[in-house]
Amino acid sequence: MGHRVTATGGGHPGLTHRPPQSRIEEEENTVRIRNLAAALGTAGAIGTSLLVGAPAASADGSVCNPGCEAAVDFQSYGEVFVVHDYASNGVGTIGQFDIKSGGVWYPYDDVVNAKGYDAAPVTVDYEIAEGTAVRYRACQHNSSKGAFDCGGWHTDTA
Repeated sequence: MGHRVTATGGGHPGLTHRPPQSRIEEEENTVRIRNLAAALGTAGAIGTSLLVGAPAASADGSVCNPGCEAAVDFQSYGEVFVVHDYASNGVGTIGQFDIKSGGVWYPYDDVVNAKGYDAAPVTVDYEIAEGTAVRYRACQHNSSKGAFDCGGWHTDTA
């Protein structure tokens, strides 16, 4: 047999008496919360399934030249382009950055890092429309040859 507990005026500590109406309201609120949670769960599942098949709006990438003396990083969020010099070889590095418009690639910027191996990389923050196709590559660089020993182009989206 179970025990019957009643909470009255000086009843058991920790037990409070609630009138029947507040219990009904509490049950109705519980049902509302469960229905809301179920609806949100369904909406979340639909949203997730829609996003899974969608292509990424942007990406980040890093590339280097064949010997990796020169390297560039591109962060699509904020369009940040960073040019590194990883070799103490007496030459600088250059990051070449192009944008695509109307199906044609156009030179956008050549960022030279002539600060040397021991210095911080050169960072440039661009303002490029979201969704614009971009490509970039890393090369060694000096004043007499210009860009040389370049890596392949890496294509990305701003």
